[in-house]
Amino acid sequence: MTRSAPEATVYRLTRPFRIEAFEEPMPGPTPGLLLLRPMRSGICGSDLKLYTGSRERSAIMKKLPIALLHEGVAEVVAVGEGVSFRVGQHVVPSPNIPCTIAHPDRYPSPDAACYACRPGGAGANYCTDGNFLSSNVDGMAQTAFLHPAGCAVALPPETPDELAVLTEPLATVLAGLEQVSPPADASFLVLGNGAIGILTVIALHATLGVKPNQIVMTGHHWDARSSIVEGLATPVEEDGGEGAAQLRGRIDVAFECVGGDSNDQTLALAVEMLRPGGKGVMFGPSEGSLLFDTRKVIAKGLSLIGCNRALLRHFSEALRLASEPRVACLLERALAPKEFAVRTARDLDDAMYYAWTKTDGGRTVTLW
Repeated sequence: MTRSAPEATVYRLTRPFRIEAFEEPMPGPTPGLLLLRPMRSGICGSDLKLYTGSRERSAIMKKLPIALLHEGVAEVVAVGEGVSFRVGQHVVPSPNIPCTIAHPDRYPSPDAACYACRPGGAGANYCTDGNFLSSNVDGMAQTAFLHPAGCAVALPPETPDELAVLTEPLATVLAGLEQVSPPADASFLVLGNGAIGILTVIALHATLGVKPNQIVMTGHHWDARSSIVEGLATPVEEDGGEGAAQLRGRIDVAFECVGGDSNDQTLALAVEMLRPGGKGVMFGPSEGSLLFDTRKVIAKGLSLIGCNRALLRHFSEALRLASEPRVACLLERALAPKEFAVRTARDLDDAMYYAWTKTDGGRTVTLW
């Protein structure tokens, strides 16, 4: 280890709309760990639910106090034994730390892992007893933090930090696409024009070469966001409106990218729009139980698949895509026009409040 960070400032949400700074010792990395310094971090909708107190109250009480942010790029400050990364290298930490890494005493091998992580299971992105940054352990809102080397991916030299900050959400979109394996000539419905919706549209173009007339995208604030999807998709209002009526019952794959209180409306629209045998991918979780027309789901033979985490190979693929000039130009559209340098708790609070109230599209990014 050539450098050390004896103390770190940890910015924790202690109650909704209140972020406080804590000075804490930061030991050097033990075998298998990296000491990382955040460079850039994106503000996810899940961060905003905690920040605004819109998560279910019992869930909030279990999580707070907690450092938010789980999307980002970090610099390697020091490495533990047996780690192949080098000091000064830029990496994308995967926020998902599966059970075999998070709790090796309880899950000493893949064969003894949770049902999701063991061979033949659903996959480590569905781990039932791991850690996830900014969910059940502190996230990246720290000046330094320890992270397993096995849960990090190095940036290719040609991928800039400015775009690599989108790796985690783009990787999640790629994981969702993999679940449905749509053909290139399919018709798509993207519900929501926030960052995840924008990245879904970009991923469809980058991986399948989908044409703009194959994608209908619902959303709001189109006066501020229409340019983001110009030449990529057909924008319509949140309820689908007349623009989507001609595709009713003809959509092959629908992507729910909103979640929260709008989930019942978006799922109902997806069920209505999907063709018989169609598939829906749910990226956005609700905060409570929902009612929707199961009769139509059954009658149409629809498949609804949940996906909000990715595997390391999805991270690598996202970084590879970001290094392609044609994709890089599109990814710039998924970034909000304003960035926030974080030096104090107030700076992070300002960034969170902006991300919550802004009408422009794209991910809000914090600089560290």
